Amino acid sequence: MDKIDVNIIRELSQNADVTATELSRKLHFSVPAVNKRIRSMKKEGIIKNFTIITDNKKVGKPIVAFVLIVLKSVEHTETFFEYVGSDLDILECYAITGEYDCLLKVCAASVEDLDKKLLMLKTHNGVMKSYTMLSLTTHKYAPTVLAENE
Repeated sequence: MDKIDVNIIRELSQNADVTATELSRKLHFSVPAVNKRIRSMKKEGIIKNFTIITDNKKVGKPIVAFVLIVLKSVEHTETFFEYVGSDLDILECYAITGEYDCLLKVCAASVEDLDKKLLMLKTHNGVMKSYTMLSLTTHKYAPTVLAENE
């Protein structure tokens, strides 16, 4: 990736709906060249996909929590990740180092719904222990990892 690719990704991360024409104007590059670079980055897997980001409050899921999980044993990993993958309210799941095995980002319509979701998680066959932190405010959200400008 060169500086132009980094700048294309930076612009797309701000607005994935931006047209190649708009990008070409901002970056002082031709439209075909911008399109070629985007296709190339998609082919190389640098750009995984284009998506939307919803406002959790406006879609009725204003509660966000982070849940740390300890699994009983390695044998439970696959079934736990299958469960996590099937639950649309579990937005993210990371295998992590340290005292806990996984970090989940969970959304819910209410504290009561979150409580039900946590109960389901805690009673899952593979879960030994959990620790939940409720998010109060989001001060930064950057779903795209950007390379350094060269």
